[in-house]
Amino acid sequence: MRFAHPALLSLLCTALLPLSAGAQPGTVHVYGLVDLYLGRSATSGVPVRGNVLNSGGMTTSYWGVGGLEKLGGGQSASFAIEGFMRADTGEQGRTPGEGQFTRAAYVGLNGNWGATKIGRVPNPLFQASAALNPYGFSTRLSPLMTQMWIVPYGSSSAGDSGWSNAVHYTSPVVNGVNVVAQYGLGEHAANSPGNNKVAVLKYTGSALSAAVAAQDIGYGIGISNAAPSQRTYFAGAAYDFKVVKAYASVARNTQEGSGRTTRTTHLGLQVPHGAGRWLLAWARAQERAFLKAPFRRDTAAAGYDYNLSLRTDVYASYLYDKISTTADGNSFALGIRHKF
Repeated sequence: MRFAHPALLSLLCTALLPLSAGAQPGTVHVYGLVDLYLGRSATSGVPVRGNVLNSGGMTTSYWGVGGLEKLGGGQSASFAIEGFMRADTGEQGRTPGEGQFTRAAYVGLNGNWGATKIGRVPNPLFQASAALNPYGFSTRLSPLMTQMWIVPYGSSSAGDSGWSNAVHYTSPVVNGVNVVAQYGLGEHAANSPGNNKVAVLKYTGSALSAAVAAQDIGYGIGISNAAPSQRTYFAGAAYDFKVVKAYASVARNTQEGSGRTTRTTHLGLQVPHGAGRWLLAWARAQERAFLKAPFRRDTAAAGYDYNLSLRTDVYASYLYDKISTTADGNSFALGIRHKF
C-alpha cells in the first residue's frame, strides 16, 4: 500500500503555525505500571524453561514522564517520555541492550483539528490489536498479541510496538469514528525503500468497538535484506453484552522476499464476575513460505483477573500453545499489577 506522507507533514506544519499568546502553565506527571508474576513458561516444540519470576505478565512494566500545556484558543502542547523496564531484575528495556525510552519519546500539538506527535511513537496497529482482545496489552498471555508480536510465538507482524522517527496524526472523533495515521522514516537515501506506514479506521460506541487497519513495514523488528518489507491487514471488533464481552478479529501478513504469508483468526470472551473478570481467548495462525511446509499454530488462554483496588489487581492464567508439526507447550502465571 502507498501513503502520501507529505500530507502528514503538511498537517504537522499547519499545527505548528503561531498560536495564541494565552499559554498557561503546564502540568507534568510521573506515572507507570509494575507487573510481576510467578509461573512456568513453554512454547510449542521448545523444552520447558522451568519456574520463572518475570516482569510483564498482563502489561509490560514501564514508567514515564508526561505533560500538557494549554496554549490558548483550544490548542495544547504535550509530551511523553516512557521507558520499559524488567522489574524482576531492575534493568531498563524489555530485553538486554534496549534503549531507555523505547516505549515512547515524543512531543505534539492538539486542537479541534486533531492531534499530532513526532518522535518515538506507539504503533497504532499494536494499539488496535490490544484494544480488541480480552487480555489487552499482554504479550505473555494473550493468544492474539503473542502470535502477532512475539518472536517465540511466530511474530507474524513486523515493526514493533513503537516506531522511531515517526510522524503521527489522530483525527477528531465524529459520531464515534476517527482515523489514526502514522509514517516512520527509515532515514535511508531518498530513492531507497525502508519507511513505515500505517492507517487505522476506528469506531467506538456504547457497546460496539471496531477497527480496520493497513500497515506497510520497511524497517524495524522482522525486517532484513532477505525480507525487506511486510504488509499487514487487520480487522477486529468487540461487543459488550453486559453479561459477557465478545471479541473477534482476523489479520493477514505478507512478507516480501521470503514469501511468508500468515493468516490469523482470533476469538475471545471477557466475563465479569465479582470484583474481577474471567478471560478466555483463542488464536490460530496458518502460515506458508517458500522454503517451509505449511503449518498452523493454535494458542489458547484462560484466566481470571481480580481487582484489589482501582490501581492494583492480581491475576492467574494458563496458556496453551501447539504448532501442528510439533509437541505442545503449556505456560501458567500468577501475578500482581500495580499502576502509579
